[in-house]
Amino acid sequence: MGEAFGEQLRPQIQEFYHLRVLNALAQAKQFGGRALTEGHLLAVTEKCLGVSESYDPEGYAELAGIARAANLTVAQGFAMNGLTDLRDVLAWSDEVPGFESRGGGEQKEGEGCSSFIVQGNKTATGEIIAGQTWDLATDNMPYVIGVHRKPIGAPETWSLTTAGCLTLIGMNAEGIAVGTTNIRTKDARPGLGYLSIIHKAIRQRNLDDAMACVTTKHRAAAHYYWLVSGKERRAAGIECTATLHHTHLIERGHYVHCNHVLAPAHKALEGAPPKPTESTLCRQSRMDEMIGDTAVVDAATMRLFLGDHEGGEGAVCRHDIAGISSNGAVVVEPERLAIQAVQGLPCTEPWVDLITAD
Repeated sequence: MGEAFGEQLRPQIQEFYHLRVLNALAQAKQFGGRALTEGHLLAVTEKCLGVSESYDPEGYAELAGIARAANLTVAQGFAMNGLTDLRDVLAWSDEVPGFESRGGGEQKEGEGCSSFIVQGNKTATGEIIAGQTWDLATDNMPYVIGVHRKPIGAPETWSLTTAGCLTLIGMNAEGIAVGTTNIRTKDARPGLGYLSIIHKAIRQRNLDDAMACVTTKHRAAAHYYWLVSGKERRAAGIECTATLHHTHLIERGHYVHCNHVLAPAHKALEGAPPKPTESTLCRQSRMDEMIGDTAVVDAATMRLFLGDHEGGEGAVCRHDIAGISSNGAVVVEPERLAIQAVQGLPCTEPWVDLITAD
């Protein structure tokens, strides 16, 4: 399965790898004050491969197949998949060869991911709706794709991801849906990449098993993960640093998470000041306000909210703000096995049903 993916998109994967390397090194300089090379990145990546393989042999084999077919090494494939983790490791970890102390960079406006979970008591259908925007460097947008996977011994999956990468945001045929927003904490270290975690979680058949994939002790860096089980009508948000996690069960109402730490125990670890940025505070407030002020929502309502422009540069839908854009978005209704996604700006680009698109 991985080799088919890598062979089909070989030129795009090679291009995307080089873009990701440049981004990782630039952000290591910006956030950690460290001038690093691709060699430093791959040296850190090599430290991640063993724990990744032991954590999820099937997912690791798929990643290795993608890399091999795209004429990359496994380390290069992992580096491309784990960009948002590895750039935090490069910026702050003591385990970067030749850099024993943390640098002195500063945080600027960055990613703009805005996620939500709405429980059934607040939806028109009585079923959970979840989703998010996914924001990263504007030049990444052409590499955003939908992928339908049919793994052996696990449910088939539909996801939004990027060329050559494992699952980013998606749903499986058992109604388990998973997504993520990026946060930054200074306890980053070589370990499991966030896409490896999501890729294993989305192959599970119940929420507890999916959550256990996230709360593993070997994470490389910080992320927030949202997880939903349509069959069980259960939902959870898990905010993770590399070494800590906090689970929030969403039993009624709604829950929004953007790009800053919400768990009090994690705040001391958050990345360089200002923390959090004005953008993530604006988006958190706006999404919470839009959902809270609407008596009941449906999937169409949530797609509109993900394309909202209130707040200017702090808007949910971002148009090349400081080089960052809303590269895609997803809305899932896991109980009815519905997943819609958009490549590019959710305010203007067409939404596609990933299941019927096959």
